[in-house]
Amino acid sequence: MHWKDRRGYSLVELAVVLTISGLILAIGTPGLIRYLNQARVRDSAKVLAEEMRLARQRAVTNGTRNYVYTSYGTPQTQYWTGVSVKQANGSWGGITWRGPIELPSKTKQITGNFNSYVYFFFDPAGRPRTPIDGACSGSVRVTSTLPSITDTSTVNLDLSGSVW
Repeated sequence: MHWKDRRGYSLVELAVVLTISGLILAIGTPGLIRYLNQARVRDSAKVLAEEMRLARQRAVTNGTRNYVYTSYGTPQTQYWTGVSVKQANGSWGGITWRGPIELPSKTKQITGNFNSYVYFFFDPAGRPRTPIDGACSGSVRVTSTLPSITDTSTVNLDLSGSVW
């Protein structure tokens, strides 16, 4: 049998392919990990924004006060939501809290500020308010807990109740 009639790859060909594959993996992996961590920060901000929108929707639909308490806990990786129902005498009942709710892993909130508070509620008309100051607006930033990831994503709330 002649060597040209043999099928398969030589050891040298396999070594070259494995070396090239290893180099591509070594070059691409850190960038991929960084991209995934940055995406995690964006996803955490989206989670908070959706929670705020849902609180507003529930307040308008149910005629309740719906609270969003950001930046909770020492590591600031948690948040709470709550609801208060109007009583028959016209006063508002106590707040029924749900939480703590964890943000996606390796993310945290920084500088949550809604008229100097880290929480606010939506009134039945869908407007954001604080307990003392009345109408409010503000924002909360989300960042990674990993020191190598410096990206932040901001969730904004305006006086009309819009969240972006």
